[in-house]
Amino acid sequence: MTINQFIIYISNNNYQRQNFPRKLLEYLEPMARWTYPDYKNSVKNSKYLFIVGDSYAEGAGNLYLKNSYKYSIGHFLDEKWRENTNIYLAANSGSHIPAQLFFLEKHLRGDSKNLTGMPIKSVNFNLILYFYEGNDLENTFLSKKLPFQSFKSKLRLKLPIFYTVRIATKAAKNKILSKFPKPKKVSPSSENILRNEICIGLICRSMPPLQAASAGLSEKEIIKEINYLVDSVKEFYTKYPRVNMCLVYIPSPATIYSPSKDFYYQKYLPNKSLPDKYHKTDSKSNNKKSLLTRRLMRDRFDFESMTFVDPTKKIQKEALKRFIHGKSDPKHFNEYGYKIIADATSQGCFLR
Repeated sequence: MTINQFIIYISNNNYQRQNFPRKLLEYLEPMARWTYPDYKNSVKNSKYLFIVGDSYAEGAGNLYLKNSYKYSIGHFLDEKWRENTNIYLAANSGSHIPAQLFFLEKHLRGDSKNLTGMPIKSVNFNLILYFYEGNDLENTFLSKKLPFQSFKSKLRLKLPIFYTVRIATKAAKNKILSKFPKPKKVSPSSENILRNEICIGLICRSMPPLQAASAGLSEKEIIKEINYLVDSVKEFYTKYPRVNMCLVYIPSPATIYSPSKDFYYQKYLPNKSLPDKYHKTDSKSNNKKSLLTRRLMRDRFDFESMTFVDPTKKIQKEALKRFIHGKSDPKHFNEYGYKIIADATSQGCFLR
């Protein structure tokens, strides 16, 4: 019990400063990591804003890996809105919007206050939902199971030691196994072989398989997953009718850079029967799915208290001048990329 209380204390007091060892956060229950961007939530008579999404909303990227203090969209928004807005994070790597809204609802009801802190008292608040084209629809396609439904998983809310021990055990196991390396099989599916050369002017980078616009889904499946997303958002809205929402679209690297040649994409859907050549696609096919996704979302999210912001064209224009993804983490934005998204957010989303 003492260890559980210590973990809960750390969960609510892990505000990060420069050079904070972020690898330690992996041992905390995902909901307990919501507090770690040290936003200044002390403005009285202010607006309340929750940032919802996946690793892009959380702030993964080069600056995060370097333990930099200001590394996320939220940090850049805090610079713009700090005078009248308290910003709260409700995002975790590998998640998707329906799951994060489920987490947020538990927080607002006070069911997870031991991990996420006391919920705000106001019924008027703002949500900025960050939808990532690169894998959000695949994530819901693969699993619509919401967390904390089983008895075992519910224990994690009160006894976060379960999650910490599981992660620590896995890390220790991997470290031990790493001392006995097995000969690697050279396979065409290896990320070391499936490289894409992306050039901006005279500067070129060799990048791993690109996250793309639902390359593994059919148009019918894309429509189905978007409808599921819209239904989840509307269901949340029925429970909190005074919420003000804004959805910001984040395009994938494949859409942003649009390679001139066929490129390898990151595959999420398991299909061992397909030969390796099906691991490739082209920009024409990718852009077609990207346009379909954005059009459908613009149409589906046209309802009260919702604003849809699509900065894709602006991001593509900026990417003609420089790389906006990091070298160390080519799947996430660098500082310049996050600033572009923060600018698009502040210009397109209106808080109340």
